[in-house]
Amino acid sequence: MKYLQRLIPVYALVPLAFAFVLNGTGYYGIQLLHNVLDFHDFSLPIDHRIPFVPAFIFIYLLAFAQWITGFVMCARESREFCFRFLSAETCAKALTLCIFILLPSTIVRPEITGTDLASKLTAWIYAADEPMNLLPSIHCLESWFCLRAAFSQKKTGKVYALGHLIMTLLVFASVLFVKQHVILDIVAGMAVFEFAFFLTRKKGLESFYAAAERRITEYFGRIRSVTGNPSGSFGISMAQNAPQDVNSRDR
Repeated sequence: MKYLQRLIPVYALVPLAFAFVLNGTGYYGIQLLHNVLDFHDFSLPIDHRIPFVPAFIFIYLLAFAQWITGFVMCARESREFCFRFLSAETCAKALTLCIFILLPSTIVRPEITGTDLASKLTAWIYAADEPMNLLPSIHCLESWFCLRAAFSQKKTGKVYALGHLIMTLLVFASVLFVKQHVILDIVAGMAVFEFAFFLTRKKGLESFYAAAERRITEYFGRIRSVTGNPSGSFGISMAQNAPQDVNSRDR
């Protein structure tokens, strides 16, 4: 627990956990509806001209490392920054899940004939991930979130932001070259996050996580008052990092 607190501030645990749970339950939960949804293919003529390049599967998988880094560094920037960006990410994910239901999308994947490692990994991804829940692309939405956060953070510097820019562009290319998405999926992923970020700033949606933090702090405070639990608990850590003003704006 102490190592986790050194890596991730306690105030960020709830937003990060919520983002993880929402992504998993929403994405795979909607896949259970594949028999009742009417899917659409949003491929453009240019999408059919993009070659299938299995080697890009390595970039596709490395995106997960980018997300872990991006989420953790976003959380470490500051409480206000963390709540704002993760509220926007949560809002974007909720909008994405609604689109998956209202406008289900699919793609025609190529037949994999190669026996090299890249081809085998691509075949494994194809088997594990059905061609649905494509527009907007969650892969691209998450990488775009990491990029936007990186360029807004003050603690991580320009090299970090440039690294995320390069990685995000490679992720965008990878989803096309491994035929997991089409161009409109990428555009939609960026657009949904930007709309969610606008809503977060306009409506002050970051107050949701601030309220959750207060409730958790109060809950553990009541437990300590009854049990006499010594310092160092989750609740005390939350209290020591209690929010001052979540409505102040980080640039």
